[in-house]
Amino acid sequence: MSRNDFQRLFDQLEALSIGFGPVFRDFQVPTTNYPPHNIVTISENEFKLELAVAGFKKDEVRMEEHQGVLTIRGDKNLSSDSEYQYQGIAARSFSKSFRIAEYFEVSSAGMEDGILTVSFIKNVPEEAKPKLIAIK
Repeated sequence: MSRNDFQRLFDQLEALSIGFGPVFRDFQVPTTNYPPHNIVTISENEFKLELAVAGFKKDEVRMEEHQGVLTIRGDKNLSSDSEYQYQGIAARSFSKSFRIAEYFEVSSAGMEDGILTVSFIKNVPEEAKPKLIAIK
């Protein structure tokens, strides 16, 4: 399916919905591919995000969750005291956002071997779970 096909589908869905415009517009916002990432399904209620942050130190990466959006920022502290003969490792700052599905929350985060791993777990509150109703 091409980008134009997706755009037409979103336009049709937006025309048939009330109050969901911002959700459809979120899908249309162009995003960068830097840094690359994986989303790994562990189970129906768990998944993890792997973000390649090679060259970044823990104190140069910041994560924030607000209103169902996880934003990860990397601010590279560039020292001008180094003279490179060749610099092929990306040293640019980044900001990348991910929409988090309802009831999912960050359960842990860690950084090892240049990969930032963020684990998510589904935590449905009791009042949102289906309830059996007794018939008398």
